Amino acid sequence: MQILSDLKPGDTLGRYELLMPVARGGMAAVWAARLVGSRGFQKIVAIKTMLPEFGDDPAFEAMFLDEARLASRIRHPHAVEIVELGDENGVLYIVMEWVDGDTIASLNKLVKTTGGVPLPILLRIASSICAGLHAAHELRDDEGRLVDLVHRDISPQNVMVSFDGIVKIVDFGVAKATGRLHETHVAGQLKGKIPYLSPEQLTSGKVDRRADIFSLGVLLYTTLSGYHPFRGKTDAKTMENIIRFAPVPIRELVPDVPFDLAVAIERALAKDPADRWSDCASFQRTLDQIAISLGTPVTEGDVGRFVRETLGDAVTERRKKLATAIQLADSRLSARGELRSTSGRRGEPRSSKRPPAGNTPLPATFAGILPVSLDEPPPKSSFPPPPSSRKLPVKSAPPALMTPAPRRRRRWPRRIFLALVVVLLLVSGAALAARAGLLPVPGEVHDALRDVRALLRGARELLRGVLERLSALLAD
Repeated sequence: MQILSDLKPGDTLGRYELLMPVARGGMAAVWAARLVGSRGFQKIVAIKTMLPEFGDDPAFEAMFLDEARLASRIRHPHAVEIVELGDENGVLYIVMEWVDGDTIASLNKLVKTTGGVPLPILLRIASSICAGLHAAHELRDDEGRLVDLVHRDISPQNVMVSFDGIVKIVDFGVAKATGRLHETHVAGQLKGKIPYLSPEQLTSGKVDRRADIFSLGVLLYTTLSGYHPFRGKTDAKTMENIIRFAPVPIRELVPDVPFDLAVAIERALAKDPADRWSDCASFQRTLDQIAISLGTPVTEGDVGRFVRETLGDAVTERRKKLATAIQLADSRLSARGELRSTSGRRGEPRSSKRPPAGNTPLPATFAGILPVSLDEPPPKSSFPPPPSSRKLPVKSAPPALMTPAPRRRRRWPRRIFLALVVVLLLVSGAALAARAGLLPVPGEVHDALRDVRALLRGARELLRGVLERLSALLAD
C-alpha cells in the first residue's frame, strides 16, 4: 500500500501524474498534476489528498468522501469543479479543476502596503462569491429536494481568484448537508476556521445558509479594513467576541466606505440569523446595487488585471515552477520510454507485459505513454501485423470451378465486308471509264458490261442487306 507521506513528484494516482505540491491545509494537501493523452495532449489539474496523520481515521475519510460527493453535484462558474474521486493503493484523492490564480488571503497580504483591494474590485469579487454560494445552497437531490448544503468554512483561504478574474469557491470538506456519510456536528469538535465561524456554529451547531452569509461578512470587513472584526489574543477570546460583542463599525476604521455598504456588512454580521439576509441572492443584489452607485461597472477582466498586477512576481514564479515540473515529468517519461525500448535485448530482462498493438488504447497510467510530436511521422511498429491483415497463400481452384476466359470476337465478317467493297469499287470504276470512252472495249465486252451493270444493281440491293446484317453482327 502506498503511504501518503511517500507521495512525491513523478508518482501517479490513477490516470494522473503528480507534478509539484501547491498547498497544505489542516487536513489535506493539494498537488498540481497532469493527465497525458495521445498526440501531445495534456491537461493540468489539482489533486487533493488527505494528510498522512488522517489517512487511517474513518471520520476524516468519510468527510473526504462527502466533499467529493457534494461538490461534484454543484455546477456553477464560481464553484470549483470536481472532476473525479479516486482510490490508488488505499490513497483517496479528489481531482479538481486547476485554477491559475491565488487565494484572497494571499491577495490581502500583498495589498496591505498599497491601500488594500479597490472597492469596485472587491464588490465584484463579493458578488461572485454570493453567486457561487447561492448555487451551492440551492443544490437539490435527484428527486428535486433541497439538500440544505452549507459550506461552513467561507474564509480568505477558501476563495480563489484566477489571473483571468474568475472567482472560485473551494473546499467543501466540512460542508453540512442532508444525507452526509459523516456526522456534521460532533461534541467538542468545530467545523471550519474559528475566526470566520458564525455564532450559531459556536453554540448550538444548528446552521443553515445564513451561517455562510455571516462568514462572508467577516471576509468583507477584514478585506476592507485590514482588521478582523472579532479577533482576540486567543481562540477562546475570539469565540467570545463572535458570540457576545458587536464589532467596531467599519466606517470608524475606513471612513471612505459607502454608508450603504457599511449597513450591508453590519447586517451580514448580525448575531441572530433572522436579522441577516435570507439567502445569498438577496445579499448579492444589494452588493450589485452599491457597485452600480459607484459609477463605472467592473468586469472580470478588470479583476484579473488587478490580480496579475498585485501578484506579479508570484504569478511569474508559480508559472515557472509549473513549467519546470512539466519538463521534469517529460524527462521521466522519455527515460521510461528508452528503458522500454532496450528491454528484451540479449542479457536483459524482458517485461512480462506485452505493449498494446495497433490502435488499442494505452492503459490509464503513465507507463507506456510518451509525448508525441505532430511534426514527425509515427514510429514504425516492430510487431507483426495482426492475423487479420497477414497475406495468406492463394490455392488454385479446380478447372471445373474456374471462370472461363472471355471468348475473342471473330474478325471474318469485317474482312469479307472490306473485300466486297474493294470489288465493287473496281467494277464500278471500269464501267464508268468504258461509258466515257476512256477505256476502249470490244462490242462483246460492251454488251457484257451492260449485263454487269444490271448485275451490280442487283448486287447493290443484296449488299445493302448484307451490310445491315454485318452491322447487327458488329454490334454484338
